[in-house]
Amino acid sequence: MLYWTTALAVVGITFWLGYTRESAEAPVEQRPVPVEVEPVSTGSVEQTVELTGWITASTRVEVASKVAGRIESLSVMLPDGSPRPVEVGLSLTRGQQLAVIDHDMHLAHVTAAKAEIEARQVQLAEAEREKKRVIGLFEQGSVPAQQRDQAFTNAELAAAGLNLAQANLDLAQINLRESTITSPLDGVITAKHIDEGNLITQGQRIVCVADIKTVKVLAAVPERYGPQIKQGMPVKIVVDAFRARAFEARVYSVYPALDEQTHTISAEIRLQNEERLLRPGMFARVALVLDRKDNVVVIPRDVILGGKIDKPYVYVIADGIAERRLVEIGLGEGARCEITAGLRSGESLVVNGMHYLADGIRVDVVRLEDIR
Repeated sequence: MLYWTTALAVVGITFWLGYTRESAEAPVEQRPVPVEVEPVSTGSVEQTVELTGWITASTRVEVASKVAGRIESLSVMLPDGSPRPVEVGLSLTRGQQLAVIDHDMHLAHVTAAKAEIEARQVQLAEAEREKKRVIGLFEQGSVPAQQRDQAFTNAELAAAGLNLAQANLDLAQINLRESTITSPLDGVITAKHIDEGNLITQGQRIVCVADIKTVKVLAAVPERYGPQIKQGMPVKIVVDAFRARAFEARVYSVYPALDEQTHTISAEIRLQNEERLLRPGMFARVALVLDRKDNVVVIPRDVILGGKIDKPYVYVIADGIAERRLVEIGLGEGARCEITAGLRSGESLVVNGMHYLADGIRVDVVRLEDIR
């Protein structure tokens, strides 16, 4: 009895194992994977390096006084002849009057110097007549040589006195001219250091005038980019005040020596600022265009798989079948990159759902909006 019971149990187990194996080996129909595709297109791509810097005026002059005295006037003359007080933000033209310092006093110095010259001229003329008279008497033997020599000395002293008076007149005229302060350039007043009526010393600053029709940015470029930085390279500049606008410019000059502290290369960038939107002191984000390619295959960077252990690849769709395609990556620009090999313009590139694909899997092309 035990024998038959054991035999039946063995047969039942064998039948059950065979049934489950047959069920496991039975083919299961695979459902297509929904994916979203976009046609591969061509475009332009730039390789840029992001830098920072500060906007400064292309030319900035601290206007100081060359003479000492009291500031009689601190105003500019408008085209209609009316004065306007000097203030920050006022536009100036080269040579326009800014200030007058003790004009009458310096004019008096010029008048005094001219009078001194007239007196010295009279003294010189008298000394020359006396020298001529003494020479005649010496030739007649009426006066000694010592008296003759003294006449020569007096004439030379009178000539030197006239030269000194002429130099004093030149200096007085220079001071008179310098007592009227004018703008050294076309620009705008960015700082005012003193008010009308104050006493001013020689060399003391009055205002700061800056030319902001052209501004510049000094950017520190990492040393590794040194061989690629060239004069004339295109640059895009963005400031916080106008985030949606990129100001285009070019590298004006590249400094020959590296900064000893930061080991960076200074690149000076200049750009036109006719609208005066860019102001000195603004923080600037600088995108230096190292390379640019046009009419090349460009795809979103996030559709590329692999690249760390295995070679980078993407999926393209042909006749409803996913094909794994190895690609070679070129220049990168933000979320886009250039594909130098592996893709052709017009092919259907999987942009959503690629993580669920394998080579040869059937797919169902849908729009992302339809499956949300």
